[in-house]
Amino acid sequence: MASLFKSTGIIAFSVLISRVFGFIREILFANFFGASGVTDAFFIAFRIPNLFRRLVAEGSLTVSFIPVYTDFLVKKGKEEALLLAQKTLSLLVLFVFIIILLGEFFTPQIINIFAYGFQHPETINLAINFTRIMFPYLFCASFVAFSMGVLNSHGYFFAPAFSTVLLNISIIFGITFFSLFFQQPIYGVTVAVLIGGLAQILLQIPYLIKSGFKLKISIDFQHSGIKKIFKLILPTIFGTAIYQINIIMGTLLASLLATGSISYLYYSDRLAEIVAGVFIISIGNVILPEMSKLNAAKDYKKFKQVYVSSLNFSLFLALPASLALIAIGLPIITVFFLRGSFTVEDAKLTYQALFYTSLGISSLALLRIITPTFFSLKNTKTPVITSTLAFFINISLGFFLMKTSLKHAGLALANTVAVTVQVFILFLYLQKKIGKINLKKITLSFSKYLVAAGIMSLSINHLSKLIDWFNCSLIIKIFFLISLILAGGAIYFIGCWILKVEEMKILLKKIKAFRDRK
Repeated sequence: MASLFKSTGIIAFSVLISRVFGFIREILFANFFGASGVTDAFFIAFRIPNLFRRLVAEGSLTVSFIPVYTDFLVKKGKEEALLLAQKTLSLLVLFVFIIILLGEFFTPQIINIFAYGFQHPETINLAINFTRIMFPYLFCASFVAFSMGVLNSHGYFFAPAFSTVLLNISIIFGITFFSLFFQQPIYGVTVAVLIGGLAQILLQIPYLIKSGFKLKISIDFQHSGIKKIFKLILPTIFGTAIYQINIIMGTLLASLLATGSISYLYYSDRLAEIVAGVFIISIGNVILPEMSKLNAAKDYKKFKQVYVSSLNFSLFLALPASLALIAIGLPIITVFFLRGSFTVEDAKLTYQALFYTSLGISSLALLRIITPTFFSLKNTKTPVITSTLAFFINISLGFFLMKTSLKHAGLALANTVAVTVQVFILFLYLQKKIGKINLKKITLSFSKYLVAAGIMSLSINHLSKLIDWFNCSLIIKIFFLISLILAGGAIYFIGCWILKVEEMKILLKKIKAFRDRK
């Protein structure tokens, strides 16, 4: 458990820094380029390589490669595992190179699919040009995803997690500096994406060398490990595609509502990601290689212990984040967005979406633990089946709720319900797969988190009413919001300490050990 804290802390710090720079990037982009046909063309072009990245790299390669790689690492030794890594990278480079060539050649047709509504020839041409410049970024992202699989399996978490920071910094330079050298300034941002991708690759190389990896081209479709990866990767590609279709369909449904509905949902999702996504992403990245090793070693007792500890740890972090967003979500929205064209009414409507989105944070945190657990068991089909079920629940329930008084908030609630149902089914199925787990421990821990988080949320909600968040100055709001966050954190952690929460004890020990080293 202590090692999970350490590894998760490394990734959480990197993801947090990345989210901060990402938010700065978005603010600068809006200030420099506003909202126009040019920015629409850029966003479409930037989305396309990222969609392919999720399909062939982050979403599929990592979860398929890590269990097989760690299996080789445990059973056949480091040399055989690194040989598998060489062959995997060789095939990945070949596959991605073919996709990039096809993407460059068929860019006009791809734009016609993704931007069917574009009417102006100039906007269409810009989207084509931007896409052709940024499509090679797919190689950079794929290399980083591969590196994550190797490095995380060897206990190196920093380089893959920190790589997105470099991309965001590069884009910020593109917005503020590179754009000055182009007649159409936004071209500077497209170039910055490629520079950021190259920086991401360069960051991985020293750590790959440290892990023992040597770059060597070796195409081998008959290798036993490659066959296992291909067997696992097909369902995950389908599952990732379902997830992307889910997002597209949700946006489509929101587009049928009043103007601004898509923005309300977007802003609420961004806030939820900033507050809770740091820890959800971090622990999910740590648990897959850890549990894959335990499964390979057939240490099922420790496997279940890590699984239960990870569930508790994720709830320990996600539950207070969820209740805090519900308690002071509106003040947070006013600090981040209430200026210019963003009105008080927009803030209230965004909070409606944020309220229901926040209810699902704990379910998302559990999903981030349970799904990698299935992957570590080399079972990719079950998560795909449940994600397909969740997709149909989300779309059908969302279509119904959007016609009620909830409107756009109904879409957020539908997504929360769908994720919760998916988690419940996966949890029950996994119990049958690995045997009974200590449910009493999970229930008792959850009750303690809930009590501490409940007291915290009621307290900060009461304190938040001391000022007028719609009319007072931004400086006062920022100061008061920081005070609320610090007070909320203190109340929650003191509550956990009084209730003798195990995770709190471990956290205090880590802090004490760090202080003693200094």
